Order: sequence, then C-alpha cells, then structure tokens
Amino acid sequence: MSDQNFNFNRPYKPFGLNVKVPERTLQQAGETLESIVKAPAAPLFEFLEENESVFNGDVAFEINKTNAQNFTIGSAMRMEDEKVNGKNPNFDMHF
Repeated sequence: MSDQNFNFNRPYKPFGLNVKVPERTLQQAGETLESIVKAPAAPLFEFLEENESVFNGDVAFEINKTNAQNFTIGSAMRMEDEKVNGKNPNFDMHF
C-alpha cells in the first residue's frame, strides 16, 4: 500500500500562499476597489460642484437684481413716454 502523506520530501504549502503578488497589482486592486465604492456618489458631487451658484444663492441674487433693473428701466421708459407722447388716453366704457 502507498503512503498517503508521500510528498517527495517537500514541505506542505497550500496553494496560493506561496505565490508572491507584485506591489503594483496590489495598488491597482486598491484603486479599483476605491473607484467602485466612490462611483455611485461621483455624479452627485459633480452636479453639486457644477451648480454651486444655484445652491449658495448667487443665482437667486442675480435674478432679483435683473428683475429690479427691468422694473427701473421700464419705469423710466414709461415716464419718458408720458413726457413725449402725453398721458395715455382714458376711455370711460361705462355709460
């Protein structure tokens, strides 16, 4: 009968533990795992960064400023129109 522990005088090493993994491979594996974890949140952070002016109030300030300018310019134009053309006619439609 054969001996079941016969191994040609080599010490027992389980498969995989005697393989040396290069440093660059470990680094790439770490970078890959990091990108997998961060990937779902990346579009959100890019959106927030691109539209930062909306969220910090700059856009609302610019809209209010533009509305105020429109009102001021329109008011000045109506006053000048009244000076040049006179008052708008007022028709009394009630008899």
